[in-house]
Amino acid sequence: MELRRRERGVRPMSAKLAGLYPYALLYVFILIVAFYFPDISPMADEGIHLYQIQRFHAGDFTVHPGLTTIPGYHWLMALLAMPWDSPGAVLVRRINAFVALGTLTTLIVLTCQVRGRLCLTRLTQLLFLPVVLPFYFLIYTDAVSLLLILLCLSLGLSRRMLLAAMVGTLSLGIRQNNIVWLAMMPFLLYATEGGVWTDRRQLGRHLLRCWPFGICAAVFLAFFIINGGVAVGDQWAHPPLSFYCGNFFFMLLVYLVLFLPAIIARLPQTLAFARAVPTKTLLLALLLTIYLFGFTNSHPYNQVYPEYFLRNMVLMTMVSSVWIKMLCFGPLLLALCDFLARCQGRPAWVVIGVFSMLAVLPAWLIEQRYYIIPLLLMLLYRDEDKPWVEAVTSWFYILAGAICTYGMSTHRFFM
Repeated sequence: MELRRRERGVRPMSAKLAGLYPYALLYVFILIVAFYFPDISPMADEGIHLYQIQRFHAGDFTVHPGLTTIPGYHWLMALLAMPWDSPGAVLVRRINAFVALGTLTTLIVLTCQVRGRLCLTRLTQLLFLPVVLPFYFLIYTDAVSLLLILLCLSLGLSRRMLLAAMVGTLSLGIRQNNIVWLAMMPFLLYATEGGVWTDRRQLGRHLLRCWPFGICAAVFLAFFIINGGVAVGDQWAHPPLSFYCGNFFFMLLVYLVLFLPAIIARLPQTLAFARAVPTKTLLLALLLTIYLFGFTNSHPYNQVYPEYFLRNMVLMTMVSSVWIKMLCFGPLLLALCDFLARCQGRPAWVVIGVFSMLAVLPAWLIEQRYYIIPLLLMLLYRDEDKPWVEAVTSWFYILAGAICTYGMSTHRFFM
């Protein structure tokens, strides 16, 4: 009798451990890629980042003139590489990959906080999101920046506002344009908690509770005034207080590709939403005019090496003739309508959408890395679709993420 009781006690524990195996495999995947990533020369901006890390590691604190960000990431990597004599590309890439382990852990916690339960399918999609996955293993600021923003959101959902603001302030030292996502935090937290937007008193109390995020704003404002802009170096390529439409339309294209299975599945609802929009003809004409005249490929960095940079190849093709540009408008319009249709009854999506526009409209350089945080948040907050949609999306992300990581790790192309 006692033996049977023990067996009954062991089985649930074994079942729980068995349920953890798939999540453990995600951690193992990161470690395998980190240690088997090819030893290749730095690619794209990796050269600048590695140079800066090596200078700091050697005790030389001069900043590379081409470095656009506050060198917080480079200080961190140099500090973590102190046990080694000279940090090479392989070592720094592996250190950067270990940051992805923290990102995965934070995503597990956030999935439970936002969705109320742990979902392996959605977690897999979040990890393998193709615009994010390769940069976990490269010498880029995006992995650390993403971790800090996600950690800030998780702490905010736990009502640890002061600690969340402190983490958010640290994120400004990695990428200063994170100020947009920190400004979004109080509103996203309110939407996640189910706050009533028409209740001004409740909203006011919530904003007062989020007062520590004012520290982030004060720090950024001081930096902006002292620095004379957002970019630290290479300021001509990143002018402050500017307005460009390129990233808005290119982000719609990336949204279309990443969420294509879900867009197809919800096509009837999207078309019904579009037909119900008042003055849709006028709005369509206005959007088309903005697209034709505003979507340009004028940044010099977007006009080089189209055979290597995929985004440059796509951009140069899209604007190569008015007919191709017109042909691309339909899919972009579908992506916009799908997003707006999904915003109905989903305040979190509205908040993410508004601040996504605020983040990308000032950017002259068209760069899909600017969309990493908003696209990942959209995926985190997206409702579950039909099983076939979730399955196709998961396999698409795994294959596309693997192809992008392999292609970039072998110098075949760069996103």
